[in-house]
Amino acid sequence: MRAGLAVVAALALMIAALAEAQSAQAQPSQDETRLSLAYDGRLILKVLDIHVEQRLSPSGFGASARLASYGALALFKRFDVRATSEGRVADGEARPGVFHYENQDGKRDRHVVATWTSADVAVTSAPPYADLGQPPASRAQKLASTDPLTQLMRLTLAQARANPCGGDTRLFFDGKQLYALDFGAGVAETELLSNQQRLGLANLVRCSVRFREVAGFKAKPAAQRNQGLKRAIDVTFGQVGTAGPWVLALIQAETPLGPAYIELRRIHLIRPKA
Repeated sequence: MRAGLAVVAALALMIAALAEAQSAQAQPSQDETRLSLAYDGRLILKVLDIHVEQRLSPSGFGASARLASYGALALFKRFDVRATSEGRVADGEARPGVFHYENQDGKRDRHVVATWTSADVAVTSAPPYADLGQPPASRAQKLASTDPLTQLMRLTLAQARANPCGGDTRLFFDGKQLYALDFGAGVAETELLSNQQRLGLANLVRCSVRFREVAGFKAKPAAQRNQGLKRAIDVTFGQVGTAGPWVLALIQAETPLGPAYIELRRIHLIRPKA
C-alpha cells in the first residue's frame, strides 16, 4: 500500500472507526452520540474494506478504525490497519489524548501508541522504529498536530459549519510520520448520487485536498513528497440530514495505479436520548 494508495488510506483513517472495539467497552450513555459508517475503496474493483464508528459525549470522545485490503489487492498486498483514539472535548473542540495504531501485513505486526500532553507527545513502538525519518518530527510539530481520528471528531463537532472544507491546513501525526492535508475552499454540489440520496445526505460540499509529507518520511526531493499523486484529491462532505453531523461521503484520487475511490455505503446514527 505505497504511493497513492497510502495517501488514500491515510485520508480514510481520518474518517474511519470500527464499532467492535468501542462497543465492547460500554453501552451508550444518555448524553452520548454514536455515528457508525462503512466505506468501500475501489480501484475499478473493490480493494479496501473500511468500517467506522465515533462515540461522542460533552466531555470526551472515542473512535476506532479498521482498514483492510480486500479482493484482488489482498492477494498480493495484504494489510490490516486498526487504530483507536481517546480524547477530551474542550471549548467545543476535540483534543488528542491517546492514539493506538496497529498494522498487520502478513510479514510484521507493529503496535504504536502516541500520547499527547500539554508538554510533549510520547511515542512507543513495538518493534521500535529503526529510522524516525529524515528529518524526524520535532516536538513542536507533534504538539501542533493531532492523530487522524481526532481530526475526524473535529469535523463531526463542527455541525453548524456551512462549509467543512474550510480552506485550511490540518496536520496529522501517526506516531512516526507527520503530514499535512491542505484543504481547498469548497464548492456546493447541486446533484446527489443515487447512493447519497439513499443514505439521506444533504448539503454536499466538494473540495480539493493536497497531501504533503512534512517529517518522519525518507529523505526525497520536495517534488516527490506527495506519495505519487498526479493531482489533488477530490473530497466530498455531506450532512446526515439537513442538521446532522458532517461525514465524508466520497474520496476520488488519481494514483499511479489508476483512479481510486472511497465511497460511503452505510450510516447508522444514534443521538442522545431526550
